[in-house]
Amino acid sequence: MKKICILALLVAGILLPKEGSAQRVYHKKDESHFVFVTSAGLLGGVGNLVFAKDEGKRSLPNNKNFVVGVQQLIAYQFNPYVTTGVGAGVDVWKRTAFIPIFANISVNMLDKDFAPYWYANVGYAFKWYVTSQPEKITKVIHGATPGLQAESGIGLRIKMKDNFSILLLAHYKLQQSKILYSVEVPGETHYASLTTNRSQNMLYHFVGLKIGFIYF
Repeated sequence: MKKICILALLVAGILLPKEGSAQRVYHKKDESHFVFVTSAGLLGGVGNLVFAKDEGKRSLPNNKNFVVGVQQLIAYQFNPYVTTGVGAGVDVWKRTAFIPIFANISVNMLDKDFAPYWYANVGYAFKWYVTSQPEKITKVIHGATPGLQAESGIGLRIKMKDNFSILLLAHYKLQQSKILYSVEVPGETHYASLTTNRSQNMLYHFVGLKIGFIYF
C-alpha cells in the first residue's frame, strides 16, 4: 500500500506541472488571436478649399462635402491592448466615391469592459466612380482622382461579451485628390457648367462620428 501511495505521488508530481503549464499557455493564446472590426461612419468636410492660383486665387468658403463610409478590418491582437491589421472600405461622397485600402494600428488603453480606444489608418483610396459634370453653383468637380488617405479616431470600447465589443468614436480623415475646374481661355468657348479644363491637387479634411463592432 505504501509503495502504491509513493508511486501515485510521483505520477502526480510529473503530471501537475505540465497541466499548470498547459493552462498558462492556453491563457496566452487566448490573448493573442485574429479579430474582425466592421464599422460605419459619417463625416462632414471642414476648412477652405483654395485653388486656381495660376489664374488668380479662387476658393470655396468651406468644404461642404459629406461622406458616408463603411470599413472591414482584419487584424491580429497581440495582447489585450494592441492590434494591427489591414482593411478595405467604401467612402461615398455626393458625386463621387473612393475604395480605400489601408494598414491599421489600434490601441485599447485599458484591459477593462469600458476602456479608451485609439486607432489610425494609413493607405491609398482608389476611385470607384466620379461624375463628369461640374456642380451647378461652384462649377467644380470634387475628389476626381485616387490618392493617399489617412484617418485617426479616439473614443470608447465597450465589451459586451468576451468575443464581442462595440466602438463609439470621433474621427478625422484626410483625403488627397484633385479638384477639377474651368477657366476662360481667350478665343475658346467657355462651358464651365458642362466641363472643366484645369485641375489642381487638393487635401480634403473631414471630421465625424463612427460606430464599430469588434468580434472573433
